[in-house]
Amino acid sequence: MTAAKHTLLVVDDEPDVCDSVEALLRRRYKVLKAKNAEEGLKHMEANDVHIIMTDQRMPKITGVELLSRIRGGYPQAIRMLFTGYADLESIIAAINQGHIFRFLKKPWQPQDLEEAVDEAAAEFDRLVWQADKIRELESELGKLRTRVAALEQAKP
Repeated sequence: MTAAKHTLLVVDDEPDVCDSVEALLRRRYKVLKAKNAEEGLKHMEANDVHIIMTDQRMPKITGVELLSRIRGGYPQAIRMLFTGYADLESIIAAINQGHIFRFLKKPWQPQDLEEAVDEAAAEFDRLVWQADKIRELESELGKLRTRVAALEQAKP
């Protein structure tokens, strides 16, 4: 049995960018494409998205704004931002507001993109594992509290 593919959502108003990412990564990832933030949010609602990559400069909403929105509703989704512009302000905003995992500069080398997405997938898996362990520990803690309460009531 093979492990399920991670789902990657690419949001860019340039269809060629989405198509090139899909062509590069489709064998290892389920790639969803969106041409704007609204379409990207619809994909987030309809699919279990693990990694989201978005362009910074898009009509109506920036990539940082989109990632900030997504962070609130989908905190485990790994957020990546890319841009073709050397805009220091957007990088700072991305880090501070969108809590991005990685910032990529267009054009990227295919190997660099593959490595960045692989690292994002590993980070997603780590976060899921961590959340599972926290749930297990909380369950055990609840059981221990119940036992302690029962022991305290049994005291003469």
